Amino acid sequence: MDAMCHDGMCAKCWGGKFIVVGIVVLLTAMYWSMYIWHVLGVLLILKGVMKLAMPACSHCQGSEMKKGRK
Repeated sequence: MDAMCHDGMCAKCWGGKFIVVGIVVLLTAMYWSMYIWHVLGVLLILKGVMKLAMPACSHCQGSEMKKGRK
């Protein structure tokens, strides 16, 4: 399968997008001091870092795995 996932973006682009959105959410939450948005921003940043560290999603990995016996 290609390096592209279901939306036509590679995993590194997805990871970068999540990190940038998480930083924007954190900066906005610091200005308004809403604590639930701090948690959401940190979770988005962690998801972006995980996406950069392990770029293949589960449905893309499944097609590359060996099929069982028939």
